[in-house]
Amino acid sequence: MPADRNVKNYGADMKLQLAAMSGWFKGLDNVEMVEQVAAYGFKAFENLGAGKWADKEAVKAKCEELGVKPGAISGGGTINGDGPVNLGNHAQFEAQIRNAIREAKALGSTCLVGLSGAARERLSLERQMDNLVAAGKRVAPILEDAGIVLVFEMLNTLCSHPGYFLVYSDQGADLVDRIGSPNVKILFDVFHQQISEGNVCNNLSKFIGEIGHFHFADNPGRHEPGSGELNYRNIFKAIAATGYTGIVSAEFSLTEKCSSDDVMRILAECATW
Repeated sequence: MPADRNVKNYGADMKLQLAAMSGWFKGLDNVEMVEQVAAYGFKAFENLGAGKWADKEAVKAKCEELGVKPGAISGGGTINGDGPVNLGNHAQFEAQIRNAIREAKALGSTCLVGLSGAARERLSLERQMDNLVAAGKRVAPILEDAGIVLVFEMLNTLCSHPGYFLVYSDQGADLVDRIGSPNVKILFDVFHQQISEGNVCNNLSKFIGEIGHFHFADNPGRHEPGSGELNYRNIFKAIAATGYTGIVSAEFSLTEKCSSDDVMRILAECATW
């Protein structure tokens, strides 16, 4: 089924570079998905697994043709398993980053998502942070040479990922500051940070120097804006006010009655003022 070129150009006047999720467009292959995103007037898409796509070179070519950017892809580490908070994991983490850089270049992405791994019961939080800093410093020169940014993601442990190590914005900012590389930042996921600490607009503004990428979803439920309690027009205004020009990526499933056309319109309305 080809992309529908007759959809409304909802994204024409958006103030942020919002990325749609590739999985919203059922029946389209990956190249057609890029065409559909472009038809809606959006300039980016994201799928963390896109580095594994067999057709990523064709997707890259279509993106370059239509002015669409791939968002972040998975880089290294894990949520619940043994990640770079453990010194013994660092060689594996470096290998993951090197492989992900190759995948990112083939796709045209410039951003990798890093995960800290689960907190280790027998190590102090300070020692685990030291280990995570060491992992970041180990891969930073590789990232700098490649022109790729690694963003360590903070996740909530209250309802989604119990046991994960990297949770709070100030914790993530400290990690970035200690690593000291322009190619290692944090991923600020509005959904997770709303649950973990609230104060979303103030925190994203306070730590914008350490933020390299954004994810968003409404809460509760992790669905499209308007399905929960968050005011995404105000949140997007706060992001824009910082001067951030990177990609702000959706990461959620649609509610039952929300179509792909609905969500593109909703996102554009939140990011147009």
